[in-house]
Amino acid sequence: MKSEIKEKIKILNLAENAPLPNPIAPKVCDCGCGNVFQPQRRDQIYLNKQHADFGYNHKIRKVKHQNRKKEERILRTNDIILEKYYQTQKLENCATCYLDALKADGFNFAYIIGKKEKEGNENFYLYNYYYYTYVTNNIKMIKIYKR
Repeated sequence: MKSEIKEKIKILNLAENAPLPNPIAPKVCDCGCGNVFQPQRRDQIYLNKQHADFGYNHKIRKVKHQNRKKEERILRTNDIILEKYYQTQKLENCATCYLDALKADGFNFAYIIGKKEKEGNENFYLYNYYYYTYVTNNIKMIKIYKR
């Protein structure tokens, strides 16, 4: 029993000291962990799937979706603000409020999903609501509708 263990240990020791039979040189894992590994194929850049998932989500994907996340956050905030005013000041199917009140709450008028001209008014669309602005007695007002 002990001789079998010694043989296994000797074999393992010989394998550690012997040069690698693989023609592909060892690589450093691309996820940033610093582990050196022997790749199984030429295009393998990660140690295993766990490292590949980490590398994809924290390098490629994070950079790729950085601007999208910022814009989605602003659009979501705009939609929440319109919902707040629609729920509190709703009369029949629309809500009317001051434009300055929306600006004070942090509404960003530069971010919309689309716009469409309807009945002489230019409607600006968000996820769940759309609105148009008008002026009465030198006061800027906004009408909010649910989509």
